[in-house]
Amino acid sequence: MNLIDKSFRRRANPWRSRLDTRTSAVIISATGAVPLLAIALVSPTFLRPNALPILIVVLTFTAVTVLFAAKVGRLGERQFAVLGFGGMTGVAISAYLIADPAGTRAVTSMLAVVPAIAASSSPTRVTARLSAASVVMATALSVVSVGSSGWAVTAVAIGAAATTVLVPVALIGGLRRTLSSVNEKLQRLADTDPLTGLVNRRGLLSNAQFLVQEACERREPLSALVVDVDHFKTVNDTVGHTAGDRTLAAVADTLARAVHAVVGASDAVVARTGGEEFLVLASHRPDHELARQVLDRIRSDCPVTVSIGTVTLDVRHTALGDPALPSSGVASSESGGLDQVLDAVVRAADAALYRAKADGRDRAYHAGTITIDWSGSPRSGQPRASRPRDSTGRHAADGMR
Repeated sequence: MNLIDKSFRRRANPWRSRLDTRTSAVIISATGAVPLLAIALVSPTFLRPNALPILIVVLTFTAVTVLFAAKVGRLGERQFAVLGFGGMTGVAISAYLIADPAGTRAVTSMLAVVPAIAASSSPTRVTARLSAASVVMATALSVVSVGSSGWAVTAVAIGAAATTVLVPVALIGGLRRTLSSVNEKLQRLADTDPLTGLVNRRGLLSNAQFLVQEACERREPLSALVVDVDHFKTVNDTVGHTAGDRTLAAVADTLARAVHAVVGASDAVVARTGGEEFLVLASHRPDHELARQVLDRIRSDCPVTVSIGTVTLDVRHTALGDPALPSSGVASSESGGLDQVLDAVVRAADAALYRAKADGRDRAYHAGTITIDWSGSPRSGQPRASRPRDSTGRHAADGMR
C-alpha cells in the first residue's frame, strides 16, 4: 500500500483516529436495542401491550448516547459510567418489554456488554459498580421471566444470568492484569542495564524527569556526578573481560549503596551510561560529601578506584523568554527536552572528571553550577559551567582523598 492509499483511507475514515476502543464499543453496544423497534413494527405481539412508547423513549436515549459519544470521541470515566449505566437500564427495560420469556432472557444477556467493556480499560471501582448493577438488573429480569415456573427454575435462571455477566468481566479483567504485568516487566527490561542492574540511558530519562520536576517545585538544587572507573582497560587486559564485568557489577552495587546511604533511594537515580562510566543524579548535598562517600566506599569494597566530576544543577521555573535568566550558564531543553539538559550536565561534569584523571585519579572535582530553565520550553542558550571551586569558593579545588 502506497502513501496515497494510506492518506485516502485516513480521510475516508476519520472515526478511526477520533474514537478510542472503549468509546467505539459503547457506540456499537448502544445500538443493540434498535432491532427491537423493527421487530415490534413487523410483529406487534412481540412486545407487551402499550410498550411501543416506552421503547421509543429507550431508543431516543440510545440515539443521544451514540451522538454524544461520537462527538466526544474519548469518553472520560464519569461519562462512560453514566452512559454505560443508562445503556444497561435501556437494555433491561427493552428485555422487560418483550412478551416472550425466551426473548427476555436472550436480551438480558446483553447486560454483560458494558461491564465487559469496563473491565478492559476502566478503574476497578467503575467495573465493580457497573457489574453489580448489571447483576441486579439480570436477577430482576430472571424473576420476571421465569418466576411463575417455581423457585428452582428461578434460582437456576438467576445463577445463569449472573454468570453471563460476571464470567466475561473476570476473564477480561484477568487478561488485563496479565498484560499489565507483562508490560511492566518489559518496561523494566528496556530501562535496565543487564550487567549491573542499574537503569540505562532510557531508564535514566524517566527517573530524572521526576527528580528535576520535584527539585523545581521545591526550589532546591540537584547534584550530578559522572563516575568513571580508573584504569579499567588494564583490568580487562590483565584478568579478562569476565572478571572486568564482575568488577563493573561490584562498582555499580557499591556506588548505589553509597549514594542511597547519603540521600536515600527515593531521592536519587544511579545509571550506567556506557562502558565503565556511571551518572548519579541526586537531591543536593554539599558536593564533596556525596563524592567523598562514593570514593571511600569504592576504595574499601572494590578492587579498583574511580574518578568523579560533579556539577550542581540550579533548577528554576520561568516562563519562556523570561529575561530574568542570564543567557549564559543556562542548560535548556527547547530543542531536545530533558535529553539535551542531561547532555549539558554530562559535558560540564566531564570537564571536572578529566581534570581528576589528569591530577592522578581516585579523586573528585566540582565543575560549578548549571542553571536549568524548567519552563517546559526553556531557552536554547548553550550551557556553560563555571570554573571549579572548592567549599571555600577558591578556584582549583583539591582532589578529595
